[in-house]
Order: sequence, then C-alpha cells, then structure tokens
Amino acid sequence: MPLSKVLPYIENENYERLSPEVITKAKKSLLDFLASAYAGYQCKSSDIAFQSADWLGGKEHCSIMGTEKTVSPFAATFINATLASCMDIDDGHREPVGHPGCMVIPPVLAAGELSKNSTGKDFITAIVTGYEVGIRCGIVMNSNHGQLFYGSGGWALFGSASGLAKMKSLTGKTLENALTIGEVYGPTAQCGKSIAAGSMTKESVGWGAVTAFMGVSLAEHGFTGPDNILIDKHLYNCDIEKTFETLGEKYEIRNTYFKQYPACKWAHSPITAVLQIMEESNPDLKEIDEIIIETFQKATTLNHIKPETTEAAQYSIPFLVATALYYGAVEPSHISEKHLKNDSIYNLAKKIRMIPVEDMEKEFPSKRPARVKIKMKNKSVFTKEVKLIKGDPENPLSWDDLINKFHLCSKNFIDYTHREEIVKKIINLERITNLKELTSLLK
Repeated sequence: MPLSKVLPYIENENYERLSPEVITKAKKSLLDFLASAYAGYQCKSSDIAFQSADWLGGKEHCSIMGTEKTVSPFAATFINATLASCMDIDDGHREPVGHPGCMVIPPVLAAGELSKNSTGKDFITAIVTGYEVGIRCGIVMNSNHGQLFYGSGGWALFGSASGLAKMKSLTGKTLENALTIGEVYGPTAQCGKSIAAGSMTKESVGWGAVTAFMGVSLAEHGFTGPDNILIDKHLYNCDIEKTFETLGEKYEIRNTYFKQYPACKWAHSPITAVLQIMEESNPDLKEIDEIIIETFQKATTLNHIKPETTEAAQYSIPFLVATALYYGAVEPSHISEKHLKNDSIYNLAKKIRMIPVEDMEKEFPSKRPARVKIKMKNKSVFTKEVKLIKGDPENPLSWDDLINKFHLCSKNFIDYTHREEIVKKIINLERITNLKELTSLLK
C-alpha cells in the first residue's frame, strides 16, 4: 500500500501547496543542518569521511560544507551527511526515533548543484517531500523498536530517495524504482551496536544517504527494485495505511525538534534538569554525594562513565550530565576528544546512577523524560523532572535561537559577515533563482 500513496504525493507536491509554517520549518531545518555540519568538523570521523572523496569518485561538481573542495555527488552526500550527524546536534523526530535532516538534505543539495536551474523553491519542496516520506517510513519501521530498532540510515533512506527524486522530477516506474531499490539495498542501521561501542558508525547515516543516491541513479538507468516498500509487515506493529493516509495533508516536518546540546536526544532531559537545578539552587559540586537519574529503559543504556571518543561521549548520560554541572552548559567543544580527560568531570560522572522507572517508560517514545535527584552529603536533595525541553515542537527554537546556534557551531570556520550572509540567504530561500547562490557561500 505505501507506494500507492507515496508515488502520487512525490509527483504532485509543489511549493504553492505548502503553508507558510511548513516553508519556514524547512528553512529552519536547513539552517540547523548547516550548523550541525560545521560542528561536525570537531569529530575525527569527519576527517576520515573526507578521504571517501578518493573512493567515491566521479566528476567533481558538488560542495562540501566549509571547504573550497568539490567532489562527486556520492562523496558530497556521504561527507555532508557524516558532518551533519557526527556531533549529534542535528534535528530529529520523536516517533521514528531518529534524524531526517542529515539524511534528506545532503543528496538534495548535491542534486541541486548538479542542476542548472534548481531554485530555492525547488529546494524547499524537495526537503519537505523527503521529510514527509522518510518520517512516515521511520514511524512504521520503528513501531516495534523494542524488538528491532532501526537507526536513521535504515528508515530515512526513503526520505533521501524521495527528496532526491523530487529534485530530479522523476515520475512513473523510474520514481517507483528509485524508492524500492532502497528496500533491498538499504542498511539495517542497527545503531544499538554503535551505542554500545561508542563507534563512528552511529546510525549509518552517511552510508544510508549514499545508498539512496545510488538507488535513484540506478533507477534513472532502468535498474529495478521490488514492487513496494515496507514489505516486512510482520516486523512492524502499526497500521501502515493509517500512517500514510495523511501524506500531503498533515505535515510531519512541523513535529521535528532542534537540539541545543551535542548529544543523543535521550540525554537532553537529564542535561536540562541538572542545568535547571544549578540555576535555581547552585549546589556545591564538591558536596554532591550521589546523582540518581530515573528515566526510560533505553536511556539507561547510555552509561559510558568514561568515554574515550567524541561518539561515546554523545551516548554517555553520566559524562554529559557531569559536563553540564562542571561547565554550566554542554557545547560541541566540551565533547571534543581533548576535553574527555577532565578528572573533575569523571569524578562527577562516577557519582551518577541511572534507573529505569515505569512512569518514564510509559512516556517513551512520544517524550524523552527524566527525573534527576542530586543528593548532597548533608542529606538535602535537589529534584527536577523534565519531559519536554526547549527545541521540542511544543517549545520550538525561534529564528534567533537557531541563528545563535549556527554562529556557535560555525564561528571557527567562517567570519561573522559571511555567516550573516548565509543566514539571510536561507531566510529568503524562496527568492533564490539558482541554488548556486547559496552553495557558493558554504565554503
């Protein structure tokens, strides 16, 4: 059934149908993607990803964020997707439990650069198209996440393919195969394995995006896939038809969140809770006896006490909470590898104990709740419970918030005047008549 809704939606979606709210959210998503990509330069994995330009060869026409270098569309997709995801400060959606932007935007951006006449409106429409299809596929694929948990590279691949197909104006059987090839070629993206190891593979974002681009390219040359997507119905625990029946009417991009901290979303409520406690009560860190974090079961797996890599730090609630207590903030620089050897943070992290509790479990995945109790040596206790945070769709980041995030993440790479010019282009993206007006600035 999915393709009977998805294919006509992709073919018929257009800018004029989009509400001002959806258009604005797409532009905010682009700015957030760029902020995340610049932040990614602090990760060792981004340096390694750059070497893929030599392996994913081809004509060098596509940009990499933050550098003058141009590479093949496959290399640009892989590198930009890796940049945007490796610091874990990119956007997400709670229901599919993952990240659409780092998967959808890189291939669409590459296709826009290859085209001689792609406009800002085309770009916005393709981003929205990719988000809408990808998020719904993720809702289906992770509907049984307790048994089988797909990372973003596994489900948002369909968003990558859909946005790219829209940018290329694919129709008919070519469009169908552009999506269904991914049903077979797509990575399973079992990110639990990456979380356990603190590894650079994370959610298979870079490879998932490249796989989608490859599927679209193969389809354009007549390569065929199966007759549908989401074929493994026995693995899912939802009404697939109901999930897709609102496609083109209810826009799920409106329900994405933006992150304040470079960390797995499951860590954001504990971080927010301790920062609120610090602001309200300012407990003496030397007098802390124990910190108890009550949360949902999956979050308790993020328990690396002493992470040795940036990736492991992003998935370590004890380290991140201790970092928030020590610095009064959690910024990308705080989890770069040169900051991971701080004994004061390690000593705080050792005092943290995480406990899964039933009332928090019932809230997941619609929320990412946590209850923090800081117990002092004098027996006093500071408690804070957080279910929703700044950046969630119920409490969204404003333009000013996202602009500040962009400046924070990119200030070490481009000067202020240049950054402001990028922001202005994105705010007025629908006025751009050639996408190169934007990509020429992203050097």
